[in-house]
Amino acid sequence: MTTVLKTIGAVLSIVLALVLFVAVTPFAFLWKIIASIKRKTFDIGVSHYLIEIAASFDQLGNAVFGGFFNWLCIAKEMQDHYRFGDKDETISEALGWNDHLNTLSDFGKGLVWMLGKLDRDHCKKAMQSGIDKAKQKVSYYETLKVVAQWQDR
Repeated sequence: MTTVLKTIGAVLSIVLALVLFVAVTPFAFLWKIIASIKRKTFDIGVSHYLIEIAASFDQLGNAVFGGFFNWLCIAKEMQDHYRFGDKDETISEALGWNDHLNTLSDFGKGLVWMLGKLDRDHCKKAMQSGIDKAKQKVSYYETLKVVAQWQDR
């Protein structure tokens, strides 16, 4: 019974998140435009905002469709591949890793090719971005550890 209740709660959470997203998005978008105009950063502010939204949708797609992309984009004979499905990574990043590991199916290779036509080396850049973010987190953590050691003295 608790599994059923947890599932119902999870579905209601998704519905609530979607309703709030649809209700708030027009106001947030309008605010971003006005704020960017006032700051005289319209071209940079709005385009960056839209790119961040696109990347978030990409991460959502990776989380929601991870198993499907593992089935669709990984060559059947490949045992050791980079798995799709991490909510903090984009589909493009997982494609980049699998392209690097040479584990993509023909469909996956086609996606990498298509994305590369839209943005040269898109999946490779997405993979590198993930590496850079991980390095920044490690560096930040090491800094916190040093700060914590100073506070203990």
